[in-house]
Amino acid sequence: AQERNMRGGTENVYGIVGLAKALEMAYADMESHQQYIQDLKDYLKDKLSREIPDIQFNGETDADKSLYTVLNVSFPKSERSEMILFNLDMNNICASGGSACSSGADVGSHVIRAINNNPNLVPVRFSFSKHNTTDEIDTVIGKLKEII
Repeated sequence: AQERNMRGGTENVYGIVGLAKALEMAYADMESHQQYIQDLKDYLKDKLSREIPDIQFNGETDADKSLYTVLNVSFPKSERSEMILFNLDMNNICASGGSACSSGADVGSHVIRAINNNPNLVPVRFSFSKHNTTDEIDTVIGKLKEII
């Protein structure tokens, strides 16, 4: 705020140039990254469907209608599945409960309740990036089979 708040200060030229370069790098291979991530999500969805009984997918799971970086799955509630997030964490697998809208909430996810209000299901959210691999997904499937 220079000249009695009548004009802005010096522009952050380094920040502007850095942001432009970061955006250039982020968009350079974006389409191939999106397809790779979608393929990972589809791989997890397929493996879960075949190897873990009685699961449900929450929200739109059609590739054209859902976010390609997230898969939300509900597992049947049991003594073992109620501790699923804790057990995944203990095995260095990062996953979240409910929906992103409920992060930090003590009452659960209002989004998941609107989609599927079944108290006998335990929702888990898996997120993907271009840095994930199918080997990691195979590890997750193996641990889920042990836990459940």
